[in-house]
Amino acid sequence: MQKRQTNYYQMLGLQPEVSALEIKRAYRALVKSHHPDVEYHEQNVSERDRATEFMMRLNQAYETLIDKSKRAAYDSLISAEGKGRRTARFTDLDESENRDVYLRMNFHPARQSMLRVLKKYKQQLSDLSLDIYDDELVATFEKYVDEVEDTLRKASQSLSDRIVPSSLDGAVTMMRYSIAQAVDGLDEMRRFCQNYDYDHLHMAGNLFRESSDLSKQGLQLSKR
Repeated sequence: MQKRQTNYYQMLGLQPEVSALEIKRAYRALVKSHHPDVEYHEQNVSERDRATEFMMRLNQAYETLIDKSKRAAYDSLISAEGKGRRTARFTDLDESENRDVYLRMNFHPARQSMLRVLKKYKQQLSDLSLDIYDDELVATFEKYVDEVEDTLRKASQSLSDRIVPSSLDGAVTMMRYSIAQAVDGLDEMRRFCQNYDYDHLHMAGNLFRESSDLSKQGLQLSKR
């Protein structure tokens, strides 16, 4: 039986309805007791690697839950994931078949849809740069922003629609990191639409490139 993955709340020992203050307190307590530098000299290489990996996951959990918009998106994600676990049925399939089905039906479609929409950014930016104060150009750009948001939401949903085969845990985790970076880029585009500060668009471009790089890493992990 596949071990159920721990969500960010469980990692912090909290319930989903906790306050931001409780999240901060739990995070600080765990950092003090699990930081890789704690008992460094008493740990072997494997133990240090595990401690470092745990801290990376802990930091990701904290950064997600302490941000209101990211937390709201994550709450929706784990809610959908719970439903997916209850409805998905792989009892008649072996691990290899589970993997093939997940890659074909969930992983690759989610990744490809993300890449397609992010690839449009360069042209959208070029069109907008003709006049960032032109109402028609801004309206077109805002439609693209909505398209990015919709694509990221559906990609995240797709990764949660089925139980993740254990052999793909690393690839799916990397794709979630990719989506998180793209969501940050989306936030930067939203800020531009509010204040027309071009720096937000520059930052969005950087975040989208990082997202694409993480997506490539996810693809490589999926082939192992």
